Amino acid sequence: MEKEIIKLKGAGDGVRIYLDASSPISDITSSLYDKLRRFRKFFGDGHCNIYFAGRELTDSDKMRLEAIVKAMLPESTVNYGERRKTEDDFAEKTLELPKDLKSEEKPADDTQFREIREVVTTNFKSSRARFYEGVVRGGRKVESDGHLVLVGDVEEDGKVAAVGNVIVLGRLLGQVEAGCMGSKGAYVIALDMAPSDIRISGTHSYYDKNDFRGGMKKAYLRDDRIVTENFTVGTAE
Repeated sequence: MEKEIIKLKGAGDGVRIYLDASSPISDITSSLYDKLRRFRKFFGDGHCNIYFAGRELTDSDKMRLEAIVKAMLPESTVNYGERRKTEDDFAEKTLELPKDLKSEEKPADDTQFREIREVVTTNFKSSRARFYEGVVRGGRKVESDGHLVLVGDVEEDGKVAAVGNVIVLGRLLGQVEAGCMGSKGAYVIALDMAPSDIRISGTHSYYDKNDFRGGMKKAYLRDDRIVTENFTVGTAE
């Protein structure tokens, strides 16, 4: 019998997600993506507490897990370790798909969440990545000689740059540069993208505040020009 590396259990104030202690984090993140996709109707409007338990997690592990959760359940709150007890607490119950949801286990069109899965389960296998937590304020610059993952905001006149990809888990209002050593395959992803300018592999584009409507977006090169698209739906602007 195949080992279940992700278990979802309903709790008094949210959902506890048990992670297998011995499985690679890439398998954990891939399984989490599949579980949340299959069970997303259980979460309603997405306002819920998510608790991860069962294994020790590094900061980069947490970032990858939270990226998946926030992409699918943007209104949720992510917690780690023991669940806070409440007066309404009751025994945890394993979540099971009802029969009327079985058909959603393998949707015909899975493009809505395919890219976020690919980023967190594939691209983060790179051995050179800098993780930075905090706000990049105006006049400040954060750089990486590999990929750069920023957990925080880039304020106006702030700048982030990387030889590889740049991923901002927050608001991107300042300047951003990816592929600064010439990699045309580099890209920029931000949870809330509204930068003043983007540079990728020497190609440069300027923007004003009306060019973006906010939300999670990806910027990359297509035919030697920078294009942006909604990250979770894959439609070009």
